[in-house]
Amino acid sequence: MNDFEKNLNDLLVDTFNFILKYEETSLKKISNAPVTVSEVHMLEAIAKNGGSSTVSDISTLLNISMPTATVAVKKLERKGFVSKVPCTEDGRRFIITLTELGQKVDKAHKIFHKKMVRNISNGFEENEKELLLSSIKKLSDFFKEKVEKK
Repeated sequence: MNDFEKNLNDLLVDTFNFILKYEETSLKKISNAPVTVSEVHMLEAIAKNGGSSTVSDISTLLNISMPTATVAVKKLERKGFVSKVPCTEDGRRFIITLTELGQKVDKAHKIFHKKMVRNISNGFEENEKELLLSSIKKLSDFFKEKVEKK
């Protein structure tokens, strides 16, 4: 690896880890709920679907396997973040909805992202913001392409 690649690797790894840690600690402060970042993203996926989803919907939205989504939903249900009710059209499927606690955590997550983006944005000049967005878009496109090739 040349110096640029080493520095880029270190920055990507560190940034990813710092974002996750920052999100986790902020969510615990805001929501005061025992929830992981992965669980919050699952709640967010359910909320994006109008507050109710099937395991299949969640699996597709998060690009995870059905068994992984099923296990996660069961854990969220045990923690009181979601409830499951049989689907009226197909008794083999369940509709997963956010409980009041799940909605509270999802709202806290939205607040976290709004504040995080605002605080980051305040540290940049307008021309830097354009360059940052352009660069992150290229990164995002790269990773999206790699994930979709699977």
